[in-house]
Amino acid sequence: MKKYKSVLLTSILFLSSPLLAQTAHIENKIIKQVRVIGDYSGTTYDNSVELWFTTPISWPSNINCTNTDRVYIDAKHTHIVSAAYMALASEKTVNFDADDQLPNRSGSCEISFLDVLK
Repeated sequence: MKKYKSVLLTSILFLSSPLLAQTAHIENKIIKQVRVIGDYSGTTYDNSVELWFTTPISWPSNINCTNTDRVYIDAKHTHIVSAAYMALASEKTVNFDADDQLPNRSGSCEISFLDVLK
């Protein structure tokens, strides 16, 4: 029975490993531009908001984000979009998490949260 539990636990961990997202926490960025994209012929670019920064993003090696100029927000996440516009208008610094399990748009990753700093 003990051996069965060990095999079962190992199998669960092995099978669930692809489900673990790689995320990167990026700090102290200033948004210099917001680009809003509408219907883009049914691609992953549809209904997204791009955040462009004043300095390049330094991505850690463990994440599949390669674009150092921008990240994006899916427009359905209106609370994150609102926070981004507030940060741009007030020239506030932001922190964000990018998740490479979310759709990747030409090396630009979607963010899963945005902190607007004082």
